[in-house]
Amino acid sequence: MNLISECWIPVRRADGSRQRIAPWQLTDAIDDNPILAVASPRPDFDGALTQFLIGLLQTTCTPDLFTWRTWRKTPPTPAELKTRFETVAYAFELEGEKAFMQDFSPTELDKQFAISALLIGSPPEDSETDLFIKQETVKQLCPHCAATALFSLQTDSPEGGRGYRTGLRGGGPLTTLVLGKHLWDTGWLNVLEKSRYVFGASDSDLLSQDRFPWLKPTRTSEAQPPAGVTTPVDVHPDQQFWALPRRIRLLPKETEPTACDLCGRETQMIYRNFTAKNYGVNYSGFQHSLSPHYVKDGALMPAHPQPGGIGYRHWLGLVESDADGVHRPARVVEQFRSLTRMDGDLWAFGYDMKSNKARCWYDARMPILLISKDMEAVFRDLVTRLVNTADKVAGDLRNSLKTALFGETKVRGDLSFVQSAFWAETEAAFYDHLRQLRDLLPTDQQAHPILESWLKTLRAAAFLLFDRHSQTGDFDAVDPGQIARARNGLGKALAGAPLKEKILGLPKPLKPKRQKS
Repeated sequence: MNLISECWIPVRRADGSRQRIAPWQLTDAIDDNPILAVASPRPDFDGALTQFLIGLLQTTCTPDLFTWRTWRKTPPTPAELKTRFETVAYAFELEGEKAFMQDFSPTELDKQFAISALLIGSPPEDSETDLFIKQETVKQLCPHCAATALFSLQTDSPEGGRGYRTGLRGGGPLTTLVLGKHLWDTGWLNVLEKSRYVFGASDSDLLSQDRFPWLKPTRTSEAQPPAGVTTPVDVHPDQQFWALPRRIRLLPKETEPTACDLCGRETQMIYRNFTAKNYGVNYSGFQHSLSPHYVKDGALMPAHPQPGGIGYRHWLGLVESDADGVHRPARVVEQFRSLTRMDGDLWAFGYDMKSNKARCWYDARMPILLISKDMEAVFRDLVTRLVNTADKVAGDLRNSLKTALFGETKVRGDLSFVQSAFWAETEAAFYDHLRQLRDLLPTDQQAHPILESWLKTLRAAAFLLFDRHSQTGDFDAVDPGQIARARNGLGKALAGAPLKEKILGLPKPLKPKRQKS
């Protein structure tokens, strides 16, 4: 199966119909019934296949600025894309000697695994935990799902034991994409124009054939760093999309027509096992164009989802750099804001990983707001104050609820769900206030009424959640007086000067003048 010519990517069109397309059909019927999004059996597959298409576009169509703008207005025809994509079709055979994203030396791979082990979040054989699939439910995959699972694992590869390398961005990276009005638009908005894409690359990088690492002997990593490490100067820039941290070889098997355990598609070529070996490519120092980064010890590190999810408290860092410049958006987001000077939407997704265990899959949308360049610093300061205030209120809510339920004892209860509920409860209002502040900035009006409104919103949400969760459970064990005292304490914290003046930055209220007797 060739992944350029085969119709294997499941998509959804504007009229609601679903089909499988070849990558070059991305712009098919774009004026009448455009393809809106990938529509696979798993949310991580949706993210992986969208990245696959972006990587293919970046690899074969890296544009100059004029072409980037032109193709945004007038997309290429499927025939044009087919011509471009076919230039790399030789590297996209799922089977054969130089199989797509598989090890160059299959005879060296000495361990065999069940095909379900390709799926991030699948339960180990000795565990009953799972994320997207139940134990023993995925025993065989069709070529389409096997290719997607392989690409997803190589892209997001978590820790896998001694010598089983993580992905180019580390295990379970956070990916952020600019969302377009349809799949072509999403794909093209996340392709960097040439001067941004090859910035810092040398001529030897650009001329190198080391774009697809499975076409040559694997750069194995048995040697201790730095000898066994692969850095951006060692490979072509395109390899960021086609990384090979895991040494894997799929084992296809011809059978009577049978159904794929994941998508249900009937096939005569099935995958039930794969072989693997440790010490694949050990990547370090790459700044992937689709990931936000943060500064650590002077170096840029790719961001990863953390417990609690992705929400508006991460807006600075995902859409704009934060106040101190430590957290920075992905390069595709920076490009969008710089070149389009318009509002947009961001799609952020990824696994929260703990070693080789997927704790959760997070998927979030948030707005990209156009801010005039001379107002960016002022706006960033206001956003920081909104988020810091919400963070303080969330902490006060948690502490007060803990007191209401457990008193002043040292009993430890996991109340993180309350903070998560608080962030979700106030998310829509946050973006409303953000837009109000943005619209206010070109004027001389004070932001204080909007900040006061935000504090009022936070207070209402905090009391709503406190009342909801303090009055549930075993009523015989609840001390009404204890709840009342905790609620009163919450009210004092939310009305205090530290919150209003030091964090939110509101002015001190004027003291009334004393009347002379």
